[in-house]
Amino acid sequence: MTNPDPTPEQPFNTNAYAPPTAPMQPAPPPVVPYEATLGQRIAGALLIANAIIVGLELAIIPADPTSKNPFDSPGRSVLPALIDVGIGIALLSKSKSVLPWAIFRAALGLVVFVALRLVQGDMFLAVMQMAVSGSLLLLLIGDASKPRIAVGSALFGIYGLLSLVGIGATVTGKNPLASVIQSASGQLESEPAGVVTGEESHYQLTTPSDKWRLRTRESAKKDNPLADRWLTRPDVDAHVIVIAEKVAGGMVMPDALTDAVIDNAKKASTQFAIIDRKPLRTRPDDGRMLHTQSTVNGLAIESLVGVVGYYEHGFQIVAFAPRTSFASVEAELRSIVESFKPPTDEKPGAPDDCEPNPVTRVDGAAQKYVLTPPGEGWFLRTAQAAKQDNELADRWIVRPDKGAHILVIAEEAPGAVIDPDKYADAIADNIKTNLRGEVLSRSASTSQPKTGRILHAKATVEGAQFEYLYGLFAEGPRAFQVIAFSHAESFGKLEADFQKAIEAFKMPGS
Repeated sequence: MTNPDPTPEQPFNTNAYAPPTAPMQPAPPPVVPYEATLGQRIAGALLIANAIIVGLELAIIPADPTSKNPFDSPGRSVLPALIDVGIGIALLSKSKSVLPWAIFRAALGLVVFVALRLVQGDMFLAVMQMAVSGSLLLLLIGDASKPRIAVGSALFGIYGLLSLVGIGATVTGKNPLASVIQSASGQLESEPAGVVTGEESHYQLTTPSDKWRLRTRESAKKDNPLADRWLTRPDVDAHVIVIAEKVAGGMVMPDALTDAVIDNAKKASTQFAIIDRKPLRTRPDDGRMLHTQSTVNGLAIESLVGVVGYYEHGFQIVAFAPRTSFASVEAELRSIVESFKPPTDEKPGAPDDCEPNPVTRVDGAAQKYVLTPPGEGWFLRTAQAAKQDNELADRWIVRPDKGAHILVIAEEAPGAVIDPDKYADAIADNIKTNLRGEVLSRSASTSQPKTGRILHAKATVEGAQFEYLYGLFAEGPRAFQVIAFSHAESFGKLEADFQKAIEAFKMPGS
């Protein structure tokens, strides 16, 4: 008899409720949809909408042909817009094949274009770029939830609304949001402009309403380095720029400055026309008003330009607006230009080529005559300066703030007796021959009728028109020319002073 197995085989356990003894298999990975999500399809629609906005901007808002910034060129906007359309159509068709490109395009805009606008100092456009790029990324990355879709769509809606307002402003000439936008981007001072005082020179301008704002110095200088002050009315895109120039010891003639302004405007414009040119109503003697139409950087504008010129100072008050809105703001622009008041704290000094103090009596150097200035503010030019401009000049006085000159030429012919009329004939011939001028009138001196004659003449010298009074005195061997002159445009105001100085002239021994 054999021994039984100490570990006999147990019968098969047939308990159906026992847990499985085999290890559990891992759960299958979630099924990744091969179609674009709802958020991604919405992003596709927004990309197409953005391309439409860009197309409208290209068609309506003129490009700046002078800009050297490659990001401002039309080509820079067209190509991305076409890419946006292609990506948008693919996403709307539920294709995910273009999704990486769509995300890359939005991320590139968020990084590169935001950085570019920040470098340019344009905070508003930087924020706009952040809004459009951020809205697209919210919709494109992953499967956007409903709250994320709402936020992304709202951001794009704000961007789209502001863009359409800008396009509408170009068409109508009115932008109700412009002031808010420019204030937010740091371009405007916080308060209405009111009465504005210049910085380089303390002139004043007065604005007609609280709608006018002063641009910050930084933003004004960035757009025009010559601008001393820049006023703007953002809702109608109207502007007034003041350019102040100082010419130490020099006379700035308003007509000559106006001609220079016109020449510069023609060079800066692709189209330029003068509507009107006349004296500035509030400063007819030293001011001029230009009314022009021009096309600058592709934009059709209409302008009122006030030009003021006098001793040592020249001012340009350039008021302009798009042609579409000019009529509605013309009266205000004209009011600002005509409100110009020159600085009162800058007293004119003696020119560099004059003696430092004004004179009330001038004694001759070559002969002992006496020349009496006709009023205050006359300075004696140094002998070197006088001889440099006219080697025959014995004495030369100037009224620099009026652009007035009186010089004396002293002549002597020992043993001769100079006839006053023949002397006047010789000077008249010299005016016609050497000066290429014209003698307008001839008369006897009222204070010295026997020895004195007076000629009124005009001539063009180096392109500028001048008028003259020649006081001609002859007695015995001595003869004198007292030549008083100024630019033709100011001669009328100075003629009485010139006449006074000539009649007060005293020959030697008188």
